[in-house]
Amino acid sequence: MTTRELAKLGLALLVGAAIAFPAGMMVAGSGSRADGTDRAARRDAPAVRDVFSPSIRRDPWFVERQREGIEALEAYCARTGENCPEARAARRGLAKLEAAD
Repeated sequence: MTTRELAKLGLALLVGAAIAFPAGMMVAGSGSRADGTDRAARRDAPAVRDVFSPSIRRDPWFVERQREGIEALEAYCARTGENCPEARAARRGLAKLEAAD
């Protein structure tokens, strides 16, 4: 490669990074809610899993992640009509898990 080609490649990489970084920041920020709170804060769940918890099934972080997954599966069921038996079974499993406390 000539020096001129390397300079063009370097410039293209810089321009690409200058465009990709702000775009990535916008995409990363799109998961938060408009009022500035996220789902975990809404339910007062901890931000991270308690790695010293004697039972993962009693860890509030784990239960909240399970709830989020089930809600997503139920929303998918409502939109498409697919995986509805799985969504109902998952909801029953979560209810049993929460009732065991």
